[in-house]
Formats: sequence, C-alpha cells, structure tokens
Amino acid sequence: MSSYTSPHDLDEAYSTLFATFRTGRTKSLAWRKWQLKQFWWMIVDNEERIIEALHDDLHRHPMESNNMDIHGLKVEIMEHITHLEEWAADEIPDAGFIFGTLGKARMRKEPLGVALIIGAWNFPIALTLQPAISATAAGCCVMLKPSELSKASEKLLKELVSTYLDPTAIRLVTAGPGETGEILKLRFDHVFFTGSSKAARYIAQATAKHLTPTVLELGGQGPAIICATADVNVAAKRIAWVKWLNAGQICLSVNHVFADAAIYDVFVERLKYWNETF
Repeated sequence: MSSYTSPHDLDEAYSTLFATFRTGRTKSLAWRKWQLKQFWWMIVDNEERIIEALHDDLHRHPMESNNMDIHGLKVEIMEHITHLEEWAADEIPDAGFIFGTLGKARMRKEPLGVALIIGAWNFPIALTLQPAISATAAGCCVMLKPSELSKASEKLLKELVSTYLDPTAIRLVTAGPGETGEILKLRFDHVFFTGSSKAARYIAQATAKHLTPTVLELGGQGPAIICATADVNVAAKRIAWVKWLNAGQICLSVNHVFADAAIYDVFVERLKYWNETF
C-alpha cells in the first residue's frame, strides 16, 4: 500500500486551504508574523533532527547542514519578519495631479491565493521551506510537496509542519511522480518548483492549462572563466570547494572551466591540489 497522501486527504487539504484563504485571515500581518515565528521555532527546536535526516538522505556532514540549511533558513525567516511591514505597505505611484494628488491613487499588494510548492531532493529541507516562508509572508496559503526521494527529510517535515504551523493554512502532502501529476491537475494560484528541466517541462505543461503563474528554479551547467589576471590559487580553491559542496549536487557547482592559456598549467596543478585536499 502506498505511503503517500491519499486522494481523500489531498482533496480535504486542497479544499481547506482555499476555504481558509477566502476568509481573508492570512492577509493579517499579525497572522503572517505568527507563522514566521513558528517557522523559526520549528527549525530551532529540531536542529539535531534536521541534521540527522539530512545525513540519512544525503550522508551530508553536520557542518554543511548547519551552514546551508539551518543557518540559511534562520536568516531567511528573520529577513521576512524584519521587512514584513515595509514589503506589505501600499506604494504611492506617480499618477499625476488628478489621480495621484486628488484621487490618492495607491498600489495595494494582495496575496495571490493558494501556492503549491514542490521541493527538491538535494536540499530537501531548505528548498522546500524557503519558498514556503516567502509565500506565508506574502499572505498566501501553502500546500507543500517535499521530494519523495529524500525519505527521512520528507518524514520529518510531515511531522513538523503539522505540529508547528497553522494546519488550516499550511499543509504538507506526500506524493511520487504519478501522484504529483494528479496534484497538478488541480488549479492553484501559484506554483513554485525546484528540480530538473525534465520534470519542469511536465509541470509547465500542467500549470499552463490553468494559466497559473509558475516559478521553475532549475539546475544547470555552471561554467567558470579564469582570466590571466586572476588569483589562480583562490579560483582553483573555490571551484574545488563548491564542486564537493553537498557532493556536487548544487546549482553553483562548476561543471566546466575556461582558463586563459597563460595560467592554464598552474590552474590545473592548483585544482588537483585542492581536489585532493577537500
């Protein structure tokens, strides 16, 4: 029997999120700050469990998980809490004397609605929660779908989201490729996907049927260009470091290098050195 969210539970979560958004409750800045603080405590209270889950899924060193996931999420949360009123405030456009001065024209920022966020396997905690933090700060309801490939992180997030966050406005569902296809048949107000270009094509095709605004944060082939005037040792060190970061499973990883002929041999020697060191 599948361990994924059942069709009945998916329908219930979907209906609940849209019903909650229609009440207007998530527009409240007080509610948004409350949920952002809950995100904070969800991370702080469970740092060791997060590190353990990431080790189980990726065999990642605790230092990397602390730096890239836990610290990164804390910074993200505090940034949103600090600037929430500023970002949510009305803007006064240059609308001229009649519409601006007399008409008091304003640009009001309204939440889009219910957002579907599909996380990635290589950063199963950070890349699932970061867009959720932004969506919550914007006053949206959120359906989270973490990667099914990172089982320990998926299991932990399923527990923590239901424990710490408002279950009427933020829900987590689990799904494999087939079940995700069924989710994408539903209409959302925004979709945020992190992953491969291959999967993104299916997602873009599905969301286009509903004209849903969609963000596709995809992997790529990152080049590096080393000029003759560069600090060759520093360049080699940074390239080697990021190549080993998260076992190379990161969009910042350098897959090919263009080096000036004048420093080519030195660069190759230093790159070998730093690869062996790391």
